[in-house]
Amino acid sequence: MKLYKYSGTIEEFAVERGRISYIKLFDVTDFDKAPTRLEVFGALSEYIKAIESTDAEERYIKSDWYFDSNLYLRRIEVPGVGDWPAKIITQSPDDIDQLEIFGEQNYIKTSKPESMSREEFCRLVAWERENMN
Repeated sequence: MKLYKYSGTIEEFAVERGRISYIKLFDVTDFDKAPTRLEVFGALSEYIKAIESTDAEERYIKSDWYFDSNLYLRRIEVPGVGDWPAKIITQSPDDIDQLEIFGEQNYIKTSKPESMSREEFCRLVAWERENMN
């Protein structure tokens, strides 16, 4: 499956029946870049709803949001200082209510987080090999 990438932060979101139904992303560093609106379901929706009620620095970091051709959010990558992302948040393709976090397990509290460890990166690669084929 081909995934598309948008780099930015959440500008707004809608809650319907207790869950986030969509998010609108915006790149505050590039005002010529159009915002995009993505549909969000399952564990990613719950993660976004939970973090948006905090003041964690992770909310404000320009992250990479990966989505498919139906504008369905598949994963979030929070950049790190180093070769790998600091954190990747996704959900199982077989069970959208199963959240998968690679890297920092808690909300990131610094604007320049360290990249995930080699062990976490290897765990990510193994998970993708098993789940994304």
